[in-house]
Amino acid sequence: MDSAQQPHRCPKCHALVVDRRSPVCTTCRVALPAEWIMTPEQAAKVMQLDAEARAQHTQELRKIDPRSDPNTPAVVRFLDTPWGM
Repeated sequence: MDSAQQPHRCPKCHALVVDRRSPVCTTCRVALPAEWIMTPEQAAKVMQLDAEARAQHTQELRKIDPRSDPNTPAVVRFLDTPWGM
């Protein structure tokens, strides 16, 4: 892996930079170099893609097991358990 592909590390504490949306290190709170930080447009795109992936995952779970729907009443989920019968 060349140096351009190496993960960024905090200049102060050397922790991995895991959130490029934050302008500070999530471990020691020191300011990170500006070129490491996502632009607001990039952050918005990542959040949009994440929301789409979560929605798709939820739909797939509902197809597998409709009881995984978070809107299913708790009593219905309980009655589907061995203790509810």
